[in-house]
Amino acid sequence: MKSPPRSIKTSFLSPQRVLIVFSEPLAFGGEKREDSPFAVLGFPFEGTASFRGGTSEGPNAIRHASKYIEFLANYVHFNMDYVLYDDLGDVPTSPGMVRESLNNLEVALQGIEKIPIILGGEHTLSYSAVKVLEPDCLLVFDAHLDLRDEYLGNAWSHACWLRRLLEERKVKTMVYGARGFADEEVEFAKGRVALGKRIGDVSRWIKGCKDVYISVDVDVFDPSLTPGVGNPEPLGISFDEFLKAVAEALFKVPLKGMDVVEVSPPYDPSGITAVLATKVVVETTAMHYVTWEKRKLTS
Repeated sequence: MKSPPRSIKTSFLSPQRVLIVFSEPLAFGGEKREDSPFAVLGFPFEGTASFRGGTSEGPNAIRHASKYIEFLANYVHFNMDYVLYDDLGDVPTSPGMVRESLNNLEVALQGIEKIPIILGGEHTLSYSAVKVLEPDCLLVFDAHLDLRDEYLGNAWSHACWLRRLLEERKVKTMVYGARGFADEEVEFAKGRVALGKRIGDVSRWIKGCKDVYISVDVDVFDPSLTPGVGNPEPLGISFDEFLKAVAEALFKVPLKGMDVVEVSPPYDPSGITAVLATKVVVETTAMHYVTWEKRKLTS
């Protein structure tokens, strides 16, 4: 178990003048590592929750969990304590104001030259992340397709973000682990979105990609692993399957950025959902670091 870090308040002001403030004990991993290639941002927004709320508490729940678990990435046998993360704090959000909050995220991302790791918060954030970072390919892990034209009268619901994105720009996309969706979403997906059901699907899909942005809605996992989510769906994937699917991508192309979204702490007093979300970040970034960043250091 890690020792609790000292309490230091700090702030980050992006070149676009978005002030981001946090207390260092809530830094991801327990301390701020400015020389890390990874920059962490929180996006504590849940303005379009369609079932269970609480996702605005997700970023700090993940940060809290990260202070007390080991950062050994088992899949690649590498300890991320040697690398850690540069936690820049939370992006300012306004309750109920989706577009304004997303714009704040876009401004903050434009001032970051590291690989961004975004902690949600609801899944709408991925729209802005992909818009700014412009990855060649997008790999989404989600129990839902998020391809509705609107939901509850809101075209910017977290159930619609991927449709809004693909209406605006062309990006090679796969949604892995989806098992709860409407007919209209399946129809829209045709010719636009690959549906991943097996690990081999990722291996075939990633061919031709130059880099990949990975978005992880934690409801992709079975609810026995992640009870604290906004929209749980039975028959989810295991953590082992997730790691193998991510490896199929990151052993072939580098990570452009990632997010972990829809952690809802009020529905998980045990905290295991936040722990798993932390390990999602640790394992994914370790795969990238070992495969791509270490090459830069030795070349």
